[in-house]
Amino acid sequence: MKKSKKREFMLIILLSSIFLVIPSLLISNQRDIEISIEEKNPNDIINTRSPQASSPYNVALTGIAVGVCVSGDYAYVANGGSGLAIIDVSDPTNPGTPIYEDTNGTAYGVYVSGDYVYVADGLEGLAIIDISDPTTPGTPIYEDTNGSATNIYVSGDYAYVADGGEGLAIIDVSNPTTPGTPVYEDTNGVASGVYVSGGYAYVGDDFAGLAIIDVSNPTNPGTPVYEDTTGSASDVYVSGSYAYVADLDWGLAIIDISDPTDPGTPVYEVTSQHAHGVYVSGGKAYVTSAFAGLAIIDVSDPTNPGTPVYKDTPGGCADVYVSGSYAFVADYNSGLTIIKVSASEGAIPFGNFFLIIVGFSIICLILIKKHQIDRGSRKEIKNQTN
Repeated sequence: MKKSKKREFMLIILLSSIFLVIPSLLISNQRDIEISIEEKNPNDIINTRSPQASSPYNVALTGIAVGVCVSGDYAYVANGGSGLAIIDVSDPTNPGTPIYEDTNGTAYGVYVSGDYVYVADGLEGLAIIDISDPTTPGTPIYEDTNGSATNIYVSGDYAYVADGGEGLAIIDVSNPTTPGTPVYEDTNGVASGVYVSGGYAYVGDDFAGLAIIDVSNPTNPGTPVYEDTTGSASDVYVSGSYAYVADLDWGLAIIDISDPTDPGTPVYEVTSQHAHGVYVSGGKAYVTSAFAGLAIIDVSDPTNPGTPVYKDTPGGCADVYVSGSYAFVADYNSGLTIIKVSASEGAIPFGNFFLIIVGFSIICLILIKKHQIDRGSRKEIKNQTN
């Protein structure tokens, strides 16, 4: 009798440990997985973990990498004075040799749409290059702009160009081989970044902050609505109801744009060095932070962003594009740097751990119940015998 009670007690202790101890260990394990992705933090705390397989892969380029866009198996890099660089990244751990197509100006920004790549080419305006065969890019076609083209976004039949002191330039590219004459909407600052979503163009407008322009009619854009930022707005990315602004010395600025005509007050997460580019994916904001590397910020709650964690790169981060499990960084004088940013391979998802715990707990309960039934049966047989 005493032995039976002891076995029951031990089973109960085991069951309690499953529910209390193991989940704590798993939560700790989840934190370790996240640390292994970003090996550097703002306070330069030494990471004692072994080097991960996610170490950056780098492709040297002839020019200065300042913009990047990924489409299909290729990364397209705005390569400064060397024009456009095209790199096969079908295997990101073993990228191909760059293919170049020079442009007349200085390539700062790049965007891929269909069979064409659109390059913000500085004082030469917009350069359009046929990439139906990325291994043999076509000769650039140009549409000059009044300012200096530094960034670009293509939506529908129009290319939206951040054109420096001239503000936003909108160009009809319904026929990319014969682009239309630019339509301008001047802004208070110097336009350096642009993103188009839901009939609005969101422009990173230097010291004027975020400029929001109604482009529901691209041939007649509306008057800009501004939300000033503390730093200098250099790039912008829109996800859901929020605009994420790379705000130079103030890091990441997050602005509620659920009503684009009345944007909210910015929420900031400062980065170690100047924030130049931003890309949002999977609840994370990837911010290029100059020589501090790539800053990764949890924005699953945009009103309360997490503390940046850093992934170092060999150069000075200028722009970033996330595709699949990899971040592709235009790494200035170090070319293209490719960083794995997904969770550790082979790790069992927390949800699966939970199912295992529940299943094991059920088995324990069944064993306890079976033991009780067996004990009752033996007791009943003994009573009948007596």
